[in-house]
Amino acid sequence: GLLLFCFSLMGPACAINAAFIAVATPAMAPYGVEGLVIAGLAGSVLGVFPALWLARRIHDGLSEK
Repeated sequence: GLLLFCFSLMGPACAINAAFIAVATPAMAPYGVEGLVIAGLAGSVLGVFPALWLARRIHDGLSEK
């Protein structure tokens, strides 16, 4: 549950960042909207890594030792 929650936060954030990077990169211009969508999807997939980190940090903070 916690990992899914973290991914629901980080996935869209990374997708938006990847889309902005694609818009700002002149080399992406020939790819048009399809390139923008692919960059967003790739960013969303890469959002798993910060989600794992965030879930681990939250779990470490919530666990009682």
